[in-house]
Amino acid sequence: MKVTGFVQNSAGSLTGRSRRSWRLLLFVLVVGVLLCFAISRWHDFALTLSGKPTSVPAVTSGTAAAGEDFFIEFRLDREKTQKEQIDMVKAIIDDNQASKEARDEAYREYLSIVDGMGKELKIEGILKAKGFDSIAVLTMDACAVVVRASSLDEKQVAQIGEAVRRITRLGLEKITVIPAPQ
Repeated sequence: MKVTGFVQNSAGSLTGRSRRSWRLLLFVLVVGVLLCFAISRWHDFALTLSGKPTSVPAVTSGTAAAGEDFFIEFRLDREKTQKEQIDMVKAIIDDNQASKEARDEAYREYLSIVDGMGKELKIEGILKAKGFDSIAVLTMDACAVVVRASSLDEKQVAQIGEAVRRITRLGLEKITVIPAPQ
């Protein structure tokens, strides 16, 4: 008997495979909510990047090792997290035991993740072409851009904001530009 996308056996309990699919979908959604929360608290994170001496790790040599560079580490962590999210969502999409609704929701989530990744990459590429090394973090309703610079003037912030607005179609009030000391 099928009830709202769950497969039940004669005793009325959910089958193991269906239960795992729903748990995986729930896990993906919880991770998404946590990421949205973390990004919504981006301004707190920006305080650590405000340029105060205690907020930036000191580099003793003239060049930083790859493990010591915030931008490199952040990009690697982001790529790893996005790959994990895609793998989890693909598992639901490919699970023939999952309900059509669960697979459709997973497919929508997959498209959302890939779209966000593409927009972040475009933002970073456009800003790199304009001379800014940056990291873009995009959510459904906001975008934060961390730029490798001790400070930014109004013209630079406007230039960055306009580039992000064109790619994301977000209002300027939903775009945050954060300078990160080198």
